[in-house]
Amino acid sequence: FDQLGFEEVLLTQWIARIVMFLIGFLAMALPVWLAIQLAYRTRPVYARLSSQLGRYQEAIEPLRRLAMWGIPVFFGFFAGFAASSTWETTWLWFNGVSTDVVDPQFGLDTGFYMFALPFYSAALGFASAVLIVCLLVTAVVAYLYGAVRAGQRELRISKSARIQLAIIAGLYLAVQAVSLWLDRYLTLVQTGESMTGATYTGANAVIPGQAILAAIAAIVAILFFITAIIGRWRFPLIGTALLVISAVVVGVGYPYIVQTFQVRPNEFAYEQEYIQRNIDATREAYGVSEMK
Repeated sequence: FDQLGFEEVLLTQWIARIVMFLIGFLAMALPVWLAIQLAYRTRPVYARLSSQLGRYQEAIEPLRRLAMWGIPVFFGFFAGFAASSTWETTWLWFNGVSTDVVDPQFGLDTGFYMFALPFYSAALGFASAVLIVCLLVTAVVAYLYGAVRAGQRELRISKSARIQLAIIAGLYLAVQAVSLWLDRYLTLVQTGESMTGATYTGANAVIPGQAILAAIAAIVAILFFITAIIGRWRFPLIGTALLVISAVVVGVGYPYIVQTFQVRPNEFAYEQEYIQRNIDATREAYGVSEMK
């Protein structure tokens, strides 16, 4: 790099990787550490434990302090390395520019799809991973220390554990709602069988379906937040089941029906507009849109 006069490029890459590693490490380790600390400090002091659970506590107690720090560090290192591998995506977003060309579906500048959208997708995926890990460690600590007890066909959750679990679950569903909403834009850059971008089915079935799923996920997230206050798990659990069913029906079934029974029998007529969009976008990308 030095011989070619591009030493700055290599240094930029190294700095970017280090910065992204630190951000990823802290963004994972701190929430996980906080989740463990909250679950442990709000544990019920006089909870009745089964003999088996008591033995688990005796085995874990000598290593408790080490685990409370070691587990966040462990997940933090994995998250840091994962984040460092996305340094190009982050730097593209950081240095993104507008192209003054808008897409025909949403009317957004195409620079959004090249620079911002990949970063937003990666950030939401990372946030989802952090919340999943926090939810798992909270559930494990709560169970080990009696905040969550299962027995005689009944599941009992203490107030503090309920609040923590419900808030984390609500945050996770909120992130999924944003991710589903963002997936609408990803439809325009996905590679299909014959072209890249939205087809008739994508524009008229997939994109509306993702908007519906995003709204349902947002409602379920609100139900989890309400559960943290009132303590009733029935409504968010029903909402979660509805979200799963809707994902199958709206996200998979409806696009399949549209593609199979509406588009495929007369494919050219339905896809002509979207094929032309693809051609126009390709010509624009290669700078030959003005040529005939």
